[in-house]
Amino acid sequence: MPRVPTACRIGPSRLALLAHLLPATAVAGLLCFVLSPAPWLALLLLLLTLAILAVRRGPCGELRAEADPSGGVRWRWCAAGDKEARPVSLRCDYLGPWLIGLRLDGRRLWVWPDSCSPQAHRELRRWLVRH
Repeated sequence: MPRVPTACRIGPSRLALLAHLLPATAVAGLLCFVLSPAPWLALLLLLLTLAILAVRRGPCGELRAEADPSGGVRWRWCAAGDKEARPVSLRCDYLGPWLIGLRLDGRRLWVWPDSCSPQAHRELRRWLVRH
C-alpha cells in the first residue's frame, strides 16, 4: 500500500531564538563586566540584533514528502508566499531526538521541536529514517 504524502509546515522557532540569544548575551555581559560597560553595551545590542535576525531569516514554508514508484522519496518545498511547491533535493545531515538538520537544495534548515506540529515532526522523522 503506498504511503500517504506527508506535509510538514515549518516556521520560526522560539527555541532556536533562545539558543542563539543566550550565548550572545553571556559573551556581551561578560565583556561588560570585565571591561568598561559603555562601548560593550553597543556590542550587546548588536549581538542580540544579529541573533534575532539570524533566526528570523530561516526558511519558512511547507516540506512535502511523496513516495516515488521506484521506492524512493520525492521532496517538494513550498516557501511561504508561494502558491506552487517545487521539487527540491533534500539531505539529512543530523537526525537527533529533537533537532533535525537538513540541506534543502544546499541551504541549511534546522527543524526544531517547535518549528512544526508534533505530529508533522514525527512523520518527517519517519520519512528520514526510512530513506
